[in-house]
Amino acid sequence: MTLYVIIFFVAVCLGMSVSVYCFGTGSKRAKIFKEIYFSIEDIEGMGVLYTKTGELSAVLSMRNPVQKHCADTAEYNAYANVLTSLMATLGEGYAIHKQDVFTRKRYRGEDNGKREYLSDSYFRYFKGREYTDCTTFLTITQENRKERLFSYDGRKWKDFLVKVGKVRDQLRDRGISSRFLSADEVRHYADQYLAQHFTDGHVSMSNFQVTDDHIGLGGRKFKMYSLVDVDNIVLPTLIRPYTNIEVNNITMPVDLMTMVDSIPGVLSVVYNQVVFLPSQKQEMSRLAKKKNRHASLPNPSNQIAVEDIKKVEELIARENKQLVYCHFNLVVTVAADADLQRCTNHLENAFGRIGVQISQRAYNQLELFVGSFPGNCYSLNKDYDRFLTLSDAASCLMYKERLPKSEDTPLKVYYTDRQGVPVAIDISGKEGARKLTDNSNFFCLGPSGSGKSFHMNSVIRQLWEQGTDVVMVDTGNSYEGLCEYAGGKYISYTEEHPITMNPFRIQREELNVEKMDFLKNLVMLIWKGYSAVPSKIEELLIEQVIKEYYEVYFNGFKGYSKSQRDALHKKLLIETATEGKPTDTNEDVENRINKRIAEMEDRRRALVVSELSFNSFFEYSTARLPYICNENRITGIDISSYNYSLSEFYRGGTYERTLNENIDSSLFDETFIVFEIDTIKDNKTLFPLVTLIIMDVFIQKMRIKKNRKVLVIEEAWKAVASPMMAEYIQYLYKTARKFWAMVGVVTQELQDIIGSPIVKEAIINNSDVTILLDQGKFKERFDDIKAILGLTDVECRKIFTINRLENTEGRSFFREVFIRRGLVSEVYGVEEPRECYMTYTTERAEKEALKLYKSELGCSHQQAIEAYCRDWALSGISKSLEFAQKVNKAGRVLHLQKKT
Repeated sequence: MTLYVIIFFVAVCLGMSVSVYCFGTGSKRAKIFKEIYFSIEDIEGMGVLYTKTGELSAVLSMRNPVQKHCADTAEYNAYANVLTSLMATLGEGYAIHKQDVFTRKRYRGEDNGKREYLSDSYFRYFKGREYTDCTTFLTITQENRKERLFSYDGRKWKDFLVKVGKVRDQLRDRGISSRFLSADEVRHYADQYLAQHFTDGHVSMSNFQVTDDHIGLGGRKFKMYSLVDVDNIVLPTLIRPYTNIEVNNITMPVDLMTMVDSIPGVLSVVYNQVVFLPSQKQEMSRLAKKKNRHASLPNPSNQIAVEDIKKVEELIARENKQLVYCHFNLVVTVAADADLQRCTNHLENAFGRIGVQISQRAYNQLELFVGSFPGNCYSLNKDYDRFLTLSDAASCLMYKERLPKSEDTPLKVYYTDRQGVPVAIDISGKEGARKLTDNSNFFCLGPSGSGKSFHMNSVIRQLWEQGTDVVMVDTGNSYEGLCEYAGGKYISYTEEHPITMNPFRIQREELNVEKMDFLKNLVMLIWKGYSAVPSKIEELLIEQVIKEYYEVYFNGFKGYSKSQRDALHKKLLIETATEGKPTDTNEDVENRINKRIAEMEDRRRALVVSELSFNSFFEYSTARLPYICNENRITGIDISSYNYSLSEFYRGGTYERTLNENIDSSLFDETFIVFEIDTIKDNKTLFPLVTLIIMDVFIQKMRIKKNRKVLVIEEAWKAVASPMMAEYIQYLYKTARKFWAMVGVVTQELQDIIGSPIVKEAIINNSDVTILLDQGKFKERFDDIKAILGLTDVECRKIFTINRLENTEGRSFFREVFIRRGLVSEVYGVEEPRECYMTYTTERAEKEALKLYKSELGCSHQQAIEAYCRDWALSGISKSLEFAQKVNKAGRVLHLQKKT
C-alpha cells in the first residue's frame, strides 16, 4: 500500500512540474490567452473585437478571387493590386491580417433526397475522399498608441467604421464576395484558431503543451514557421504575385505561395499574412537617416545599401508607393505522432524554389501563436517579427487562390475539381444564379481515345435524371448501355427494320415557315444530293409546289382568288403582247388570256391530295412541276432527274418505306431516345436524309413539350453539314434556346473543324458552350483550332494541362475535360464509379460480359450492373477488361463470395 502512495505522489509531482514548465505558476503564460480580448460585441451586425491593449478589429469572411489553375497572370496581378489598394485606403495606424485556413476534410456528398441508382453510386464512391478546403478571413485592426492612456475617442471610432466599410465596398466593387462576421462567429473562429481545429462545429481542447519547437494539444501538435528571418532576410530580387511551372512544355502560372495548400501529412495549415501601415513621413525619414549612416562608412557593402535605399526613395517618389511592415507565418498542424521534420523539410525545399528562406528559429512559438490571433497582430514584436518593404511586394506574398465550389444552380452536372472532389456546374451556362451564356448549345471535340463518349454519357445521364428529354443520333453504339439503363428507346437502322417516318404528315397549325424550309431541304437533298448547291429557281419551284400541295389537301383548289386572277392577267397580258398577231383586237387578247387562266385552273382542280405522305407528294409534284415551268416559261430544269431521284422513295422504290410510314407515336412520350444509324453511315443517300428527319422529330418534341430537351448529334452531324443544310442547321441552333432546349454536336476529327465553313458558321458560332478533351494529338496543328474557336492564350494554357497535372494520387482512372461557357472556362475531371463505367463502356468484351450477367440472371439492366460490380469488387481484379475477360472465359455468372 505504501508503495502505491509513493508512486501516486511522484506522479503528481511530475505532473505539477510539467504544468509549471509549460504554463508557469499562474503567471503570464497561464493567463496569456485570457489577456488577448477585452470583449467581442455586435455593432450593427458586425462583430468588433476589443483587445486589452486597446485595438479595434473587424473580421471579414471572403473568398479569394483567383481560381486555382486559372492560367491567367492578369488575375494574380489584379488581386495583388486590390490588396495594395486596400492598404492605401486604410492608411496610417491600421493593420491588415489575412488568414487563409487550409483544412483536410473528407467528402460527405450532398443530401438531395432520393437519387437514381447511378447517382447514388456516384456519391457513395466519393464519400470519405480526403480533400483540402480553404476558407479566408480578413481582419482589419486599428492601432492604439500605447504611450497614451487608453480612453474612448469618438473620432477614431468613426474613422474605424468608415475604413472597414470602405474595405468591404472595395472588395464588392472588384467582384470579391465578403461579409462581416458576427460577434458569435468571431468567438467561434477565435476558439477554432486556439484549438487549431476547423472541421467540427464544437471545439474542445486538452493537454495544451508548449515546447521549444512546437505546441501540442490533445491528439494534435502544431508548429509556427516564420517565413522571413529579420536577421537574415532572404527574398528574391524580383518578386511578383505568381510563379511559373512547366506543364506539358507549357508555362503555367500559379500563386507565388501555392505550396502552402499542399503540405503533405497535415491536418490543417493557417497562413498568417500581416501588414502594418505606418506613417509614411516617419518611415521616409528613417530611411534617409539609415542611408546617411551607411554613406558615412565608405565600404562596398554600405555603398550597396545606400544605392538600394536610393532606388526605393526614387520608386516611392515616382510611383507613389507605400512602405509597410510585414509578418508572414504558417501554423502547420499534424497528428501528435507525426514527424514535423518532414513538414519542415518540405517547406524549406518548396520556399527555396522561389528564393525564400524560412526562419530556422522556433523558440518564440507561443509568442508567434498569440500574436497571430485575429485582432492581436500588434502584439507581434517590432524588432524581430516585422520587416520593412513596399506594399506591392507584401501583396505578392499573400495567398490569392481559391478552390472550386459547386455552383448555385438548379441544373447540376457533377464533375471533379482538379484535386478529385465532386463539384456541380450548370453545363448550360444559363440556368444558374450567375448567367454565363445566351444559349446552351454546345460543341464537343475530342480525338479517339480521349474519353469523349465516356464524358458525354456522364453528362447525358445527369441531364436525364433531372427531367431532361434526351434525343441522340449516334453512329457507334456509344449510348446503348445508358439507353437500356434508362429504359429508353434504342432505334437502329436495318434493312428489315428501317427507321421510317412520315415528315409530310403535319397538322394545319404546324404549317409554318420553318416546316416549309425543312421540307424544301428534304426534297432538295433527295433530288440534288448531299453536296450540290441548288439554284435559286430550283428552290423557288420546290417551295411553290410544297405550298400548293398543302393548300390542296387542307382547303382544296376552288379556283384563283380575285387578287391571284388579276396578277395572272397582268403577267399573261405582257406575254400575249410579245407573241400576239398585229390583227388581234383587245377582245381577242382578253379571250385568249381568260382561256389560259381557265385551263390553268382546270389542271390544278384535277390534282387531288387525299392523304399526306411522300407518295402523295411525289405524285402531286411530278404532275405539277412541268406545268409550273411551262406556265412561267422556265427552262433548264431537269424534271426527269427530279422524277428519277425521288422515285427511290416512292412505291416500289428501294427506300419506299422510309418516308411513308408514320413514326412510332409513343416516341413523343419517351424521355430517352437513341437513333443508332451506324449501318447507313456510308450510304450517301440515306445517311443525311435520316439524320435530317430525326432532327425534325426533335423540333416537334421541342416545340410542344414544356420541360428541358437536349439533342446530341455524334458523328452523324457531318451528314447534314453541307451548304444546302446550313440554313436549316442555323435555324435549329437559334430556335432551340427559345424552347428550353439545347443542341450539341460531338466530333473527333480535326479536319471537321478546320475544313468545313458550315461547321464554323452554323454550329460553332451558335454554340456558347465549347467542350474540348485532350488535344495532345493536335498540338502541332492547334493554331487552326484556336483561331476558329476563338480561344485565348489563357484558355490554350488550360487546355494543354488536361491530364498532365500530378493529381492522380488516391484516385481511380479519370479523364479531364476543358469546358468554356461564354467567357468562363475551366478544366474538370470525369471520374465515375464502376457502376457508371459499366453503363457507359463501349469495350466489346465488357459489354458482352454484362449481357451474360443480364441474360443468365434474367434481371433488369440495373440489377445486372449491381451483380457484375459486386463480383468485380470481390474478385480483387482492378482492371475492368481483365475481369470481363475472366467472366467471358467462364461463360457464366461468377457468384463470388466474401472470404471469411
